[in-house]
Amino acid sequence: MAEKLVTIANFIYGPDPVSQAEIARIRLEDEGIDCFLAGKNFISMIWFYSPIDGGVKLQVRQSDAQKAKEIIRSLEKQWAEEKKPEPDTDIPACPKCGSDNIEYEKFSRNLFYLAILFFRFPLPFPTESYKCNICRHKWK
Repeated sequence: MAEKLVTIANFIYGPDPVSQAEIARIRLEDEGIDCFLAGKNFISMIWFYSPIDGGVKLQVRQSDAQKAKEIIRSLEKQWAEEKKPEPDTDIPACPKCGSDNIEYEKFSRNLFYLAILFFRFPLPFPTESYKCNICRHKWK
């Protein structure tokens, strides 16, 4: 009698759940665990149904499930470490209050909305300035 397949991981979200599932499948097969990806073709074709359908399901034999879960956990830890952003040292600070909660404005929003109001057409007006979200100070 064939052994029952068990779903050990669902790949629903992320930039490309099918690619993540394929990487996990290859990693498990390198460890000698036979596995199967259920729903891969459906999610490849209709990606926006991924949360509804449960995404791509990684399935292994019931006897290999514990070892496969440990491998998947280590792979997820590796992915989480790769996603950590590096500290950015080039962030300018507000000259008035010293806050780093600032935003860069390439175009003037006020003039953009005024152009829509008067001309019924959006016209971008370049400004290239920084604005502090704390004290509302603007500078170039």
